[in-house]
Amino acid sequence: MEKLLYCPKCETARNCRSESREESYDVRGEKVSLMVPLWVCPTCKETIVDEAFGDPVEKAYDAYRKRHGLLPAGDVQRIREQWRLSQVSFATLLGMSQATINRYEQGALQQEKEDELIRACDNPQHMRDILVRRGHVLTERQRKAAEEALEPVRHPFGDADWMSVFDERMPQEVSARSGFRRFDFDRYAAIVVWFSRSVQAVTQTKLYKLLFYSDYLAFRTDAKSLTGAVYRAMPYGPVPVGFSGLRARMEMEDYIMVNEVTYQNGNTGEEFRPGSRAEEPVQVLTDEDLRILQFVRDRLGGLTPSQISDLSHKEAAWKDTPQKQVISYQKAMNLSLALPES
Repeated sequence: MEKLLYCPKCETARNCRSESREESYDVRGEKVSLMVPLWVCPTCKETIVDEAFGDPVEKAYDAYRKRHGLLPAGDVQRIREQWRLSQVSFATLLGMSQATINRYEQGALQQEKEDELIRACDNPQHMRDILVRRGHVLTERQRKAAEEALEPVRHPFGDADWMSVFDERMPQEVSARSGFRRFDFDRYAAIVVWFSRSVQAVTQTKLYKLLFYSDYLAFRTDAKSLTGAVYRAMPYGPVPVGFSGLRARMEMEDYIMVNEVTYQNGNTGEEFRPGSRAEEPVQVLTDEDLRILQFVRDRLGGLTPSQISDLSHKEAAWKDTPQKQVISYQKAMNLSLALPES
């Protein structure tokens, strides 16, 4: 198949032939290969990408997003606009810069931690929570616009206070899915508080993984999890079910504080720190619990969020579980961490 096209190298029109070639692109140090439809100049062999295909770099970014479970291009703007927030107000609410939100909406490849923050806002329940906790950073007009957008979205519990019924939503089974322990909020909160006090710079991503390793190491050691939490295999690693609601409850009860921080590279994030009532839940931890937590801290506490995420991606518990499905605690037998015999 041929088509008359202007060849930029020959600087004249040529009858170019159609051809598809595998092209490789480097995206954050990873090779992304695409079959790209091209038109080839018969004289100088210059290639022209078929305009119907679009920008190959954007296609490579899309493939990378899919590989790593990041939001597709366009979803950042969709999530923001459904709550009637401007780029500035949405960025302020999330502790980011307006320039960052703008770049992502224009197709720039998002950071994993910021993708998580934005993705969570697709959930009306999470948006209600974040407006309660951080609505004060918006103008009155901006906050009311978001609240009005949320109003038509029916709450899963009707008019009930979702915080008061939260425990009823948590899996209460005693099975391999929960590590043969019924979920215990006090123990869960105690461990979050302990890590927020004992580990430097505990971000949300890092906390997911510290909780996962603690629970599964406890099961590997004593055939029982520490908290009874259920974990799903999400694209960015194991995540406790209902984490956003648990976090909100811990903040409301002043067990933890979540502070905004700005890192040396200019990115912003959130770090977990002990709250004014942090001493209360920690009292439920036993000496054996603390032995496990201290071991996890010593082995993993110094890793960056990216490093501990990469480590969790190598665990059979995550690799062998279909995406978004519950990870059985039976897979803890193959965990890379093991307590030394006492």
